[in-house]
Amino acid sequence: MDRLKHRIVSLLPYAVGLLLGWLLLYPPEALAPLGSWRYLVAALLVLLLLIAFTAAQLAANLPDPITLTPLGEGDEVPPDLLELGARLEALGFVPAGPPYDVGVRPPAVLLPFVHEAERAYSTVFRTRTLPAKTVFDFVSIFDSERGGLTSMAEPAGAALPAAPGGLRQVFPGAGLEEVWRGHREGLGWLRGRGLPARATDAARFVGDFRASFARQRRAFLAAPLRTAVITVWRAATGRTPEMGPLAEQRGAEAELQALLIGHRG
Repeated sequence: MDRLKHRIVSLLPYAVGLLLGWLLLYPPEALAPLGSWRYLVAALLVLLLLIAFTAAQLAANLPDPITLTPLGEGDEVPPDLLELGARLEALGFVPAGPPYDVGVRPPAVLLPFVHEAERAYSTVFRTRTLPAKTVFDFVSIFDSERGGLTSMAEPAGAALPAAPGGLRQVFPGAGLEEVWRGHREGLGWLRGRGLPARATDAARFVGDFRASFARQRRAFLAAPLRTAVITVWRAATGRTPEMGPLAEQRGAEAELQALLIGHRG
């Protein structure tokens, strides 16, 4: 039953997309009196429905609290996750817990890792969508506990605006090792500006992961429609202001100064 439910949830975005596409091409008869203007009105209606659906999806993917359930004995870890995990271990990471089933919609499988010397976590994440998608990221938390640095290779991972204090680096198409190098350089730049990362260890992973989701949920609930609009725009264009190294991002300096004020206060 759960598998059927997950399959239906994973197909829902495609069904909604087809419905919105149909509505755009074939406006309802109720709009016929508008003549050729009906296509513009239909387009605006589709946009509003898309934003509303995106807001609902974001709310479902930011549950309170987020659940991390160890995989059952009969659940196998996908080979591509194991391969990325082996590459992380070659970089000095160690597992920060068992493989988890993450309670988002649709659910996903997550492998957690930690590099205590570099003060960073890494997660390898595979969605249970059709088709499935595998992504990875690196995360460090600031000493002030007011935010952190996340580095990734997938622009779609930065479509949702970060919570206050959350800095990101997106290296489109980069391999795991290249993103890790960029993350370490970003941490060095921040440390040199007076904002170091705090210690990480396997015992803190679940708490830190849940705290990160809670911060993101609070930020979303503070402005759900605005967040949905930005998310739709970034997803549609594949653009985000967080591309490339932190030191080269136009808005990073202002974020850094705000964080430093809180860190010193």
